[in-house]
Amino acid sequence: MAYSFIPQSPNDISKKSDIFKSSEYMQVYRYLQKKFKRKDPIALSEKVSEKKNIKVTRAFQSVITINDIKNDLSLNEVNLSFGEGSRGGRGVKNQGNQFEKDLAEDMDVWWNDDGKYKNPHTEKIINEMAKIYKWNDAKTFEAKVEGDLNQRRPLVWQGQQIYIGKGGEPNIGATVTDITVTTNGKNKTYLSLKATGTVTFFNAGVSRYLIKDEMMNLGTVKNPFGLSLLKMLGIDPKMFARVFNSYGGKVFQHKQLFSHIKKMDIPRFRKFLESGIGYGYHYIHAKRPSEIHHLKMTRQFMKKLADPKRASIFYGGKTGPGKRVDIEIQTPMIDLKINIRNKQGGIYPTHIMCDYVFKSYK
Repeated sequence: MAYSFIPQSPNDISKKSDIFKSSEYMQVYRYLQKKFKRKDPIALSEKVSEKKNIKVTRAFQSVITINDIKNDLSLNEVNLSFGEGSRGGRGVKNQGNQFEKDLAEDMDVWWNDDGKYKNPHTEKIINEMAKIYKWNDAKTFEAKVEGDLNQRRPLVWQGQQIYIGKGGEPNIGATVTDITVTTNGKNKTYLSLKATGTVTFFNAGVSRYLIKDEMMNLGTVKNPFGLSLLKMLGIDPKMFARVFNSYGGKVFQHKQLFSHIKKMDIPRFRKFLESGIGYGYHYIHAKRPSEIHHLKMTRQFMKKLADPKRASIFYGGKTGPGKRVDIEIQTPMIDLKINIRNKQGGIYPTHIMCDYVFKSYK
């Protein structure tokens, strides 16, 4: 990857001043490092055609905009955009979610009624949550960042029914919490935070069930757990294997629009999706610093979200030919995209993921 220079200190940039000659590289680094207390806020490329571009880690994307940085620094010689570069284990969650840290600090500001909010838009949602959970009546209040403790949520089979994580129990607040609010030393509210545009309900491994050797040698999936998963999703096992077996040549592609839902096992899928969404937590989504949505995820609301109406399948991907199978699912409140693909640089599938976009938060 081109953006492979991740400076860890101002001295790292100084050592390459023959390449990064403008003082604006140092200016951007120092500004972000001081503001967010991170030693690796930017990624740079040494390629001549790319070296004027600075990639700002996506961990800041929910708490600051590119225009905010440009306006504060009056930059003329470099270009800014969000991106992770070649950081190892990159991604918002792996790098530590700045939104979590800032919101927890803002909740302390709210409770103590002093100081300046990191994000002026969070005071409103904290007040709204306080009314829901009666935080104003509490004698003690603690907001603790716990996103790094999130537990794994693998696929679990109970007979033919497949679940995400805790099996048949979708009360997952303690599992998915990013900030845990404790009042009076015992009452807990679990906050699950989502930031930026790509939002995911679950991300689970499948290589044990959708087995590479079976697909290569038999042209299909034989593993009973893998077959159960594909049947629930309405995926033909031979067509599925063909997508990955043909990659590198003329990739197999096939799509079925809207009517794919007739092939899915909807009762099983609905329970599967409910276990992925879960309930028992407060959902907070910062699309951008000035647009933060939140809602109490109850069992009733979870069921409203997990109500598929139409589905389309794309063997080999929706756009260019790829090593993936995508299913787009429409519900009254959210649009879902389930994809099964390789996340580790290989060809045969390793994970099933479910991304989504809210159409309505009410």
